[in-house]
Amino acid sequence: IEPSATPATDVANEYELRAQAFVEKMTLQEKICQMLFVTPEALTGYNQVTQSGEATKASIEEFPVGGIIYFSENLVTMDQTKEMIDNIQSYSRDRSGLGLFIGVDEEGGSVARLADSLGTTQFEDMSVYGAEGDPQKAYEIGATLAADLKEFGFNVDFAPVADVLTNEENEVVKERSFGSDPDLVSSMVSQEVKGFVENGVLCAPKHFPGHGSTGGDTHDGFAASTRTMEELQACDLKPFQAVIDAGAPMIMVGHMTMTEIDSENPASLSNAVITGILREQMGYTGIIITDSLSMNAITDLYTSGEAAVKAIQAGCDMLLCISNVESAVDAVTEAVNSGEISQERIDESVIRILTAKIQFGIVS
Repeated sequence: IEPSATPATDVANEYELRAQAFVEKMTLQEKICQMLFVTPEALTGYNQVTQSGEATKASIEEFPVGGIIYFSENLVTMDQTKEMIDNIQSYSRDRSGLGLFIGVDEEGGSVARLADSLGTTQFEDMSVYGAEGDPQKAYEIGATLAADLKEFGFNVDFAPVADVLTNEENEVVKERSFGSDPDLVSSMVSQEVKGFVENGVLCAPKHFPGHGSTGGDTHDGFAASTRTMEELQACDLKPFQAVIDAGAPMIMVGHMTMTEIDSENPASLSNAVITGILREQMGYTGIIITDSLSMNAITDLYTSGEAAVKAIQAGCDMLLCISNVESAVDAVTEAVNSGEISQERIDESVIRILTAKIQFGIVS
């Protein structure tokens, strides 16, 4: 006798069926736009955006993107932030019936856009809590951050850092990581993920497959890791497996080049890393998003269009901070029309994105 589907599976299937129904009615351009998670500046062409007005509305009409990420310079006051987010959400819903992912980097410690700009809850760097080693504290951090974000209309946090700090020279994630013990990091990040998800906010643990072994900083340019598959499995991948098991709705892939896995491409553009390891070996079925595609590790080598096409071919569902929206949309459209990327590949990502939006109440 077949075991009957659990209620949770039924609900998940229903979300996916509703997502498929949306996708069937969408144009190719609408689908591609749904895969973009951009700054308001990239969307509108303005230098610094602190409100959502006519220019934002017109831009959303033309490019109905899937997500907007705000940085400190966008957040001036509590009321201004709420109004800016409310307005852009209503423009998106009016345009396509689809709410936006509204994201921010709020890790706590040195990376805390809301705490720094708007005075929300301040936390120490995660290395401090890692040293204390209390997973319950990590859960509370996730829950508190989720509550703080929701108050303004944010629904995605690009956190927690799931990197294991294995290279003492690493300056990028040094204080942002819970530490150098993969089992400790795993227990902390998996609890933080639960804190977010159980309080209604999506989170994106980062930077897959692990930035803690690199010496370089991908913000500035090339960074590499020489970790073998065996080393990754014994250490760096453990926290990512833990967040997958904890139900992480998104995972962010970093731009370091894993020389032993794929020496040609940064991880964020690597089929071997994204499809081979994260999807196939680790069984991840949620949304895979790139780290910011405006970092030098990418822009030194690729145009917006090239990076967009390569990321999608590698298996990414969403492209973060692409600097030129129009050229990215054009390049992906051309790649689909030429058969370089299949329609099914695009649909698969958009169904994943909309399923999560339905699950989290962003699309009703």
